[in-house]
Amino acid sequence: MNCRNWIYPAAVVVTIAGCALKPLPSPKEILDEALPPQTGIPEQWVAATNSAPVHSGWLQSFNDPTLVALVNEALANNRDLLAAAEAVAIARETIAVVGAQLLPQIGGQLGGKRTYDFGGRDDVKHSFTHTLIALGLNWELDVWGRLRAERAAAAIDYEVAALDYAYARQSLAATVALNWYLVSEAQQLLSLAERAVGIYTRLYDLADFRYQSGKTSQLDVADSRARVESAQANLQSARIAFGRAVRSLEVLLGRYPAAELAAASHYPAVPPVVAADTPIALVSRRPDILAAEYAVLAAFRRQEAARLALRPSFSLSLTAERLGDHLLEQLHLSQDRASAQLGSIIPIYEGGALCAYVRITTAQQAQAVANYGSSLLSAFREVENALESERLLEQRLGFARSSLADRDRAVEIAIDQYQAGKRDLLWVEILQTEQLVAQAEVIKLENQRLANRIQLHLALGGDF
Repeated sequence: MNCRNWIYPAAVVVTIAGCALKPLPSPKEILDEALPPQTGIPEQWVAATNSAPVHSGWLQSFNDPTLVALVNEALANNRDLLAAAEAVAIARETIAVVGAQLLPQIGGQLGGKRTYDFGGRDDVKHSFTHTLIALGLNWELDVWGRLRAERAAAAIDYEVAALDYAYARQSLAATVALNWYLVSEAQQLLSLAERAVGIYTRLYDLADFRYQSGKTSQLDVADSRARVESAQANLQSARIAFGRAVRSLEVLLGRYPAAELAAASHYPAVPPVVAADTPIALVSRRPDILAAEYAVLAAFRRQEAARLALRPSFSLSLTAERLGDHLLEQLHLSQDRASAQLGSIIPIYEGGALCAYVRITTAQQAQAVANYGSSLLSAFREVENALESERLLEQRLGFARSSLADRDRAVEIAIDQYQAGKRDLLWVEILQTEQLVAQAEVIKLENQRLANRIQLHLALGGDF
């Protein structure tokens, strides 16, 4: 039926009063509509087979009391999280605002007026007093359920805001952990840069000593001096990176970014392997995925309210008043009045606005379903990436550590051979540079492994 042809007589109020709202779509129905038909969800994760249930408390598994204290500080002081909490409060109060339309609206009125008449034949001034005391009740009768649908949408919006806040807390805890270990990485790289300056300075001193002894050329001295200067430049860059990392963490904690936070000089041990549960379990565990699902339900109710707005609306009005009026006194009429009115507004022509709003809410519902499907696929990708990276990073870190051990030994041999006159200084400096690069690589890989573990916990939806 065309939405422009909704015309109902007032008599239908009695026969269809209290129409029930449509049942909400089930999670499975939403899931089936959100994903393409050919996109099946596997029973197990492709990148891992550990399908044990996901446990909460991942923060404690890092055995890092400083990190726990920083997360608690961020939860208490972070400005973005505070804004998310206020969004929940706003959504909660919006339910009351929308729901108030279902209740009678009662109001009073007080008024007074004094009238002077100067036009009498006897040129005598007359005055009259008019007073009004009234109490009125107006009530829109929710015959079709439009107001109930709007209130239901507001209630679901509150659930969405609460879930968004829950995910914001989880994201903040993970972000603090990531930044805390990034600060530790920056601290270790800074220490390594300072060590590099010391190493190249000693090589320069050695080259200069051998040059003064006539055992080497001036080329070794110039090259080693250039490496010292380059190492000093890298040291300044490391100091800049460290300061920026600390300030970023301080802002997350609600502190002034003064770069005063003390950093850890080493990483904690990586916790045991994480249980991943099954892909379908993720749908009901991650707060952001649940929020996207609830957004579909809210859009469903808004679309329902838009369709119900095409039908006639009914209202009841009751008024009781007392009038103080000169004319009533002269006519000996009662000053008390009471009235009752049942009215109806039937949409006949409104320029197509109501039908356009139905189309808008229908599109918004389809948009919410698409966003839910996109969020779900992104969540699956995050988990699969993190699970695969767990294994590959562990292997890569093992190779990097072995390489570093070999380079440490190579540098020791090269220095001994240089001092014995069997190698030139350039050979030693090249090996020393490769050793420092390998050590920096190990530091970065250890941080990547910790970061991947934190991201895996967040992706799986496990609470901290």
